[in-house]
Amino acid sequence: MTQQWNWSSRPMLPALPLPRLTADIYETAGGEAYVIEIPVPGRKPEEIVIDATSDSLTVSTKPPQAEPESSRRYIQREQPVGPLSRLVEFPVDVDTDHVQATLENGILKIHVPKAAAGRRKVIRVGQAA
Repeated sequence: MTQQWNWSSRPMLPALPLPRLTADIYETAGGEAYVIEIPVPGRKPEEIVIDATSDSLTVSTKPPQAEPESSRRYIQREQPVGPLSRLVEFPVDVDTDHVQATLENGILKIHVPKAAAGRRKVIRVGQAA
């Protein structure tokens, strides 16, 4: 006996937000830089684009075109198959000339140094002569 799904009798669920890259963003212990960690499983370095400005950074991925899977009839599909992106805005200016990115074990790690003007500096007070 084959059971047919009657989708019209099921309550409509709210639409999910568009898929985007998720990220952990933190400041280094010394406060001189930000670190962004983004999981990008299965992506190759040439499929990732990083665009940095003085106050933001955008990471975009575009997977290669996969062959259509016409034999599959999905009941639910949650894995993103198209391009994804993530915009990160910084509270201070960053040094775009020294941004570094590495991809290891499916984790993209981006080291974003703060611009000299945005770094905190402790000034020592000297004795007056």
